[in-house]
Amino acid sequence: MPPSRKGVAAYPGRRQRGSRQKDRMMLDSLRRSASGWIAKLLIGLLAISFAVWGIADIFSGFGGNTLAQVGDEEIDGVAFERELRAEMDRFSQRLGQPVTLEQARRFGIDRVALSRLISVATLDGAAKDLGLAVGDEAVGQAIMTDPNLQGGFGRFDRELFRQTLRANGVSEERFVEQRRKAMARDQLVTSLTLGVAAPDALVKVVANYQEETRTAGYVILPPSLAGEIGDPDAETLQSFYEAGAAAFTLPETRDISFMVLEPEHITQTMTISEDDLREAYEQRRGDYDVPERREVQQVTFGTEDAAKEALEKLRSGTKTETIVQGLGLTMEDVDLGNVSRVEMLSPELADAAFTIESGAWSEPVKGPLGWSIFHVGAISEAKPSTYEEVKDKLRQTLELEMAQEQIYDIQNSIEDARAGGEPLESIATRYNLNLRQIGGVTSDGKTRKGDPVELPESLPELLETAYSNGAGEQIPPLATTGQGYYWVQVDAVTPAAVQPLDEVRDRVLTIWKQRERSTRLEALAEKLAARGNAGESFDKIAAELDRSVLTMPKIPRNAQNDTFSRTAVAKLFATPEGGFASGPVGLGESLLLMQVKKVHEPSLDKGSGKYAEIQNGVRDSIQTDILQSFVVGYQKELGVEVNTSLYEQMTATDSTR
Repeated sequence: MPPSRKGVAAYPGRRQRGSRQKDRMMLDSLRRSASGWIAKLLIGLLAISFAVWGIADIFSGFGGNTLAQVGDEEIDGVAFERELRAEMDRFSQRLGQPVTLEQARRFGIDRVALSRLISVATLDGAAKDLGLAVGDEAVGQAIMTDPNLQGGFGRFDRELFRQTLRANGVSEERFVEQRRKAMARDQLVTSLTLGVAAPDALVKVVANYQEETRTAGYVILPPSLAGEIGDPDAETLQSFYEAGAAAFTLPETRDISFMVLEPEHITQTMTISEDDLREAYEQRRGDYDVPERREVQQVTFGTEDAAKEALEKLRSGTKTETIVQGLGLTMEDVDLGNVSRVEMLSPELADAAFTIESGAWSEPVKGPLGWSIFHVGAISEAKPSTYEEVKDKLRQTLELEMAQEQIYDIQNSIEDARAGGEPLESIATRYNLNLRQIGGVTSDGKTRKGDPVELPESLPELLETAYSNGAGEQIPPLATTGQGYYWVQVDAVTPAAVQPLDEVRDRVLTIWKQRERSTRLEALAEKLAARGNAGESFDKIAAELDRSVLTMPKIPRNAQNDTFSRTAVAKLFATPEGGFASGPVGLGESLLLMQVKKVHEPSLDKGSGKYAEIQNGVRDSIQTDILQSFVVGYQKELGVEVNTSLYEQMTATDSTR
């Protein structure tokens, strides 16, 4: 084994494999392009825990923007940040509220994100090691037919493709390379999991577990059966109050003030002369001119020879449909629609399509996806703009640009004034800005009574900033969502405080009685269940309570309703036939006393849709296990390194600094 670099702990068996790959920014975009159960396996591959590849042992520090390395495959900080944000968004959707970075660390979301990237990098390294490769023609066709890159008419959308590249900050060549890797990963996953079958015995066990139902006899035990609950003595009430002090604590609140400076605050004071406006129009008229547009068809081939051969056939009378069908495509796949020069994928392709006459075919030209030939249909001539048509829009654009140039200088002037001791209120008056004040707001944006406080959506991190600084501290300006700045100051802090017992006595007493009633009712339910399990008749027990035994037939394992809570159903399925159990009702404070009257095992026909669904689920689970085992093994083979210092910087919060 070659020696590890200084400051890097390397896994045994790590091998050098030539030049390292960089820039993993498109992993999430490529992952979305996978299909079927392969996509589910790749996207769901996040349970390869850090314990498996030894995070505690391998975390070490090394320079550069490389966050982690699997063999020769590198994961940079940008890729991790994108994956972390995506994972936080997914978790936020499940939780129903935004997740902060500090919460993400607490929940382990940061480790899940890095684990996912390491798993994908492992598959890339394994695919390279095993010699898996994808040709140019296959990659080009995959991109042209990718549903994620198709517009409203179900065909490849050139502008959407360009927007995707810009949004991800990568070149066309890099996108093609990353797509090639994704297709190689699919090859590897398919070879590992193809032909996996679900054994009938295992399917039967899973089916019995999932589809089993139970018929239950039950009676409802209302809170009144706990009897009259008297007031506790003073010592008991005091002890209960002290033990549950958190329930009687008023949260910390803060009084805050904030001032906002947006570009529109500046544009209102601007004046642009007619001469300046006309001069700007002459400089920018190209932005407003309507460009020439052409109806273009693009047919792409893997090699220049293939493109020339097809061109000869087309010029000899072969129909375009015949050539396109021979490539496994449709006419919609090659129709770019009515496009302008700037909407073409590259300048070379634009020159080829915009220098031929209507009805002609171009010579083959090399592009990012292969060798292409173009056919031009109708041509719409360019239409120049006029000053009168665009002057209002141009004025707004210039005002906004000027405001954006000046706003930074104004922000600096405000900061100079604050550094000199001028109050924010005085500054707001001098610059004709609104200083808004909010009193008594909690860290989650509510009053102490729990009512929501209206907060501006254009000021991100307003509360977080207010709660990470003390009263009177000078806080640096923050960015608004509208390309402006805002300042926040903490005027006062009201600490969290436990309400005196005398002020909350009635509430404490009510809660104590509810707890006492629940405790007595649970003890009664357990006692009655024990009598039933000892052989007493359910009807006899129910008669003592002046109740009749009710029946709920064929309850499924995942049932939940107003009568049977999920907890009660779980206890029912943990009890043998004839046995008794108790549990809470689905809605209310009553309890259920239950008896398993009958266990109904499923009888599924092998030809039924339900059996096929369970069989597919079992097979998918086996495939996932195989893939996870392969990834874990190859991580040990390739070796994994993690840049501790960069990781800590990227996931640092105020509480971890």
